[in-house]
Amino acid sequence: MRTTRLVSCLLLVGLLGITAHPASAQITIPPQSFEEVIATAQEEQTPILVEIYASWCPYCQRMQNTVYSHSTVQQYLDDNFTYVRLNSDTTGGNHTYANRTLTTSQLASVLGARGVPTTVFMKPDGTPIARQPGFIKRPTFLTMIRFVGSGAYEDQSYKEFARQQSK
Repeated sequence: MRTTRLVSCLLLVGLLGITAHPASAQITIPPQSFEEVIATAQEEQTPILVEIYASWCPYCQRMQNTVYSHSTVQQYLDDNFTYVRLNSDTTGGNHTYANRTLTTSQLASVLGARGVPTTVFMKPDGTPIARQPGFIKRPTFLTMIRFVGSGAYEDQSYKEFARQQSK
């Protein structure tokens, strides 16, 4: 009887884990280096979205569970971005960026993260486009990724783009 309960509990925990953290095409660094992220983006000619987070951060977890896990967001990111998660608390890793060798934590700081979560958009060559600190609600986030993913940021302001999208 105890074995049956244990197996049932493990199955339930396993199912909840799958539900709470659906698979997506994200890259997590480390182990993938930031140089490899830029190389992938250049090869695929896609902008880079860097999600800077910390495992202890409730707003980061909320973004994962309510924004990044949404099927529309996942599909758009898969089709239009090289998407990478960067844990700002990780002091390991060696990344070359802007002719400097940085730890993962230092890279998060160089990319402009003053807190978590922070979302950074970059061109395929690693040139920064924009940075948005804090939790972003799904509708706003979708508009932001469409603005960058479509290349509209090169020709118009975010405000103009958002106004056109709401029509």
